[in-house]
Amino acid sequence: MRSASSRANPLRLRDFIRVKQYYFSVVGYKNQDKIKCFLRYIPNKHGDREKNGIKFRKVGHDEAVDVEYTKKYYDGKIFRVPMEDVDEVFKPEERLKEVLNDEDVGKVVNFFSGIPRRKMGVTGSRLIGLRSEESDIDFIVYGRWWFIAREKIKRGLRRGELENLDQSMWDYIYKKRKIPLPFEIFLIHELRKYHRAYIGNTYFDLLYVRDYNEISKGIPEDPGERLNKVVLRAKLKDDRLIFDYPAYYPIKSKVAKGILCFTHSFVGQVFKNETLEVSGQLERIDGNTYIIVGTKREVQDEYIVSLTLLEKCRLMNEFKSWRMLAELHPSQQKDHL
Repeated sequence: MRSASSRANPLRLRDFIRVKQYYFSVVGYKNQDKIKCFLRYIPNKHGDREKNGIKFRKVGHDEAVDVEYTKKYYDGKIFRVPMEDVDEVFKPEERLKEVLNDEDVGKVVNFFSGIPRRKMGVTGSRLIGLRSEESDIDFIVYGRWWFIAREKIKRGLRRGELENLDQSMWDYIYKKRKIPLPFEIFLIHELRKYHRAYIGNTYFDLLYVRDYNEISKGIPEDPGERLNKVVLRAKLKDDRLIFDYPAYYPIKSKVAKGILCFTHSFVGQVFKNETLEVSGQLERIDGNTYIIVGTKREVQDEYIVSLTLLEKCRLMNEFKSWRMLAELHPSQQKDHL
């Protein structure tokens, strides 16, 4: 069921694949041998969504790795599916026309007029035809066009064409992602990312994916040799890939070449020439050392913050107090929030 264009274009981040009745999201760009992915939807007679007469439900991390049929693909960190096992490929840019009959998707696409439609896509449940009433719009813009889309959101919020998230929505995101930082510190970083908004009652996320000619950027995706935990302060050299996956933060440091962030919670945290603090796992990959953030589903003691932003917003004392408590009582870290 794979289209000719799907065979011609390589699989990349945020595409989906179907194996039998199991749906996986692609979680990387290097998929030549096996497809790096994670199980998202499984058939279930009590599921809250339906397709072709079959009910499905979305699964979280712990449940996904315990599904009997797909255990054979799990390597302890992600799923790796051989291409010959794939029954269907879902590419957001190729299937955009199919989801445009969704009025909410149409509103988002129209807002980003001026960006070529071939550089847009919708991923997640809408892409594979398993949306529920609670489904948000996971909207992709590819390559350099993403930065233009982000500027459109920034202008749209200032002009009143879009609305920012209310307190209850920020609370929901904060709790859902189990952010280890105090809420106020989480929020000031999020508010300047400009990758979430409402159009009327329609909520959407703006997601970055590399264009096809940018896929081979040399950013490591696979784990390396673990060294030790580290907390480091450094200046950010470049911010062109801070919204990618993994988000890449090249830093001025003798300890590490950069930071690789494998959790969406800490993409876009720091901008060029700002001073950051990072807590993560030091790894040696292909002869270079990197600090890894997002080594596990719940980030716990791993984080990236902009010290420049904290100083500007007068939140350094709160950050230092949180850090001190976290160091003294790691198990009580979340109780302080």
